[in-house]
Amino acid sequence: MKNRHLEHPEDAILNEGRSGLYNILDFFEAQGSIVTVKYDGAPAIVWGINPENNKFFVGTKSVFNKVRVKINYNHNDIEVNHGDKPAVASILHMCFEKLPRIGGVYQCDFIGYGGGTTYQPNTITYKFLPSPVNERHDIVVAAHTTYQGETLKDMCASFGFYDVSMDECNQNRAKTDPFAQEETKFIDTSASFKSRNYRIGLYIAAARVAAKWVTFPTEEKGKQLKQYINSYIRMGLPLDAVKLAKETKFDKSFFQLYNFIIEIKNMIKEGIEPTDDMVECYIDDKRCDHEGYVMSNEYGTYKLIDRHQFSYANFNLKKNWDK
Repeated sequence: MKNRHLEHPEDAILNEGRSGLYNILDFFEAQGSIVTVKYDGAPAIVWGINPENNKFFVGTKSVFNKVRVKINYNHNDIEVNHGDKPAVASILHMCFEKLPRIGGVYQCDFIGYGGGTTYQPNTITYKFLPSPVNERHDIVVAAHTTYQGETLKDMCASFGFYDVSMDECNQNRAKTDPFAQEETKFIDTSASFKSRNYRIGLYIAAARVAAKWVTFPTEEKGKQLKQYINSYIRMGLPLDAVKLAKETKFDKSFFQLYNFIIEIKNMIKEGIEPTDDMVECYIDDKRCDHEGYVMSNEYGTYKLIDRHQFSYANFNLKKNWDK
């Protein structure tokens, strides 16, 4: 599995119907889940040593493309593959120079160039406290994924914070190059469960019972319903089950179950706290929480996000970094 597009837990019943529901409820119940803060960086950067040729590379998620693979082993490759998007190319040029050349393949979100206290890589503005924690660094990134495999196309993602700057190879490099560890600031994206609302178990049990009387969509119908739901979020409208059922001519109880899963997700999210509490988040100058969390266990990996706040903002954001 590549970390290309993570799904919302509630969308499991749109994508996979009844089996998706049972899997997501097992996902919610599983013990030992790994959680990380979902930083709103852009673009996503994949880098490391390609096991197929032992060459260092940087790229976006397009390194995993099935048709036109865009992998950059030098600055010329960056211009050829990304020259049509100068902002992206500029970021990749800097990442090529500053990210550590250590074994493995990793993924991070680009937060910004070093030296500041405030960054807005995408929708959210981050203010780091109490001082420029990255004043001696050239770039700031939020790393969250490690890949393993013998070829890039067959690699599987392992989700969780790994402090690349503390890697043994990187520390050995620092002994000969005193500036090596000062080039990249790796934000701590780790998080942990501080509590678990006892009602979560009750809600999960109720969802299992209610599912017996719910009509689930086919794969094709699920795609259509997802478009309706996304259009509501894009317009900032509440997911009213009665209204959605009337417009889509589909089972009202299905949309009620969809909202019920969102309630379970939100209760789980409320019990998580970031390790690094020295950062403030803002949208349009208004204080907010982090975008959300990424939760991973044996039943899959999903993003836990307040969609009415962050997905709405993302849908309506002009992505200047992509120009």
